[in-house]
Amino acid sequence: MNPKIGIQIIAAFMIISMVLSSVIYFIGDDSSDNGDIQSISTVTEDYFNVGGKLVFHNFKSITDGLQMSTPNVTSALFVDVDYINYTASQTWHEQLSYEITTVIQLLSSQVDDLYQSSTLQMYYAQLPDDEMILLSTMSPKKTPDSFMPAYSNNGQYIILERSFDFSGFNVMGEPTIYTNTRDTAEEIITIVESWVVPSTGYDIFLPVLNHSDEYSEYQAVNSQVAFADLYYIGIHRNDDDTFTRTTVYLNASDGCAAHINELAQSGSERGFSQYDVTLEGDILKVMLTGEFSLVNAEDIQ
Repeated sequence: MNPKIGIQIIAAFMIISMVLSSVIYFIGDDSSDNGDIQSISTVTEDYFNVGGKLVFHNFKSITDGLQMSTPNVTSALFVDVDYINYTASQTWHEQLSYEITTVIQLLSSQVDDLYQSSTLQMYYAQLPDDEMILLSTMSPKKTPDSFMPAYSNNGQYIILERSFDFSGFNVMGEPTIYTNTRDTAEEIITIVESWVVPSTGYDIFLPVLNHSDEYSEYQAVNSQVAFADLYYIGIHRNDDDTFTRTTVYLNASDGCAAHINELAQSGSERGFSQYDVTLEGDILKVMLTGEFSLVNAEDIQ
């Protein structure tokens, strides 16, 4: 059974519970000075009090985020903020070096400010022409304080245009969508609603994702690095407070591959408990385990 069909069936039941909210939302009290701007407040912690259908999609890894993204993603990251905060005393993901992640780091505190709520999981993707996609879950669930609402092209979702705090467009749900253009928001809705498997950002990074580790709390991909055609990194905190880093390269450059093999030869001498390098066709995969400072500083090229 196509997993999207299952999602659509579940989402259909959600529509029934939202119809009354949608009606009240558009014909209710209009006490704002500007009739186009709606001000709302959170009713409960498990429901976004906004009319229309809510987003409903798996959201546990970078794969899930990419499968909701337009096919022009150039780089992306996923962070399980809730798990990191629960299992570690420090927000180690915010201390990761750009030299190993190769992507712009979005702080969870920035997403907290966007919704005035605690971020649980977040996914941030960069697109050409300075466009972006932010997907996130939060607790408690909150909608923006002020916005201009409009139905999506398919007439099912409410797209919230934010212009007074953070300029952009929201579609609420699990995960909540935030983009800087309405066109991108509409494209994501089309992907989520598609009954067939559409083209997404996942297709671009599939060669490295096939060799990735879905359990890492931090994951990133990049298609614009100089040392490989595609690059993936996943970092997981182990129970003994060490960290395991998995990097996957599609068509790594000769210089990159040679340097990594050289580093692996002295890995145990430098404090790593694991340093495995495997080559399978055009895929180079490296798994190393050690203290955070070692993992965070080890070259990737």
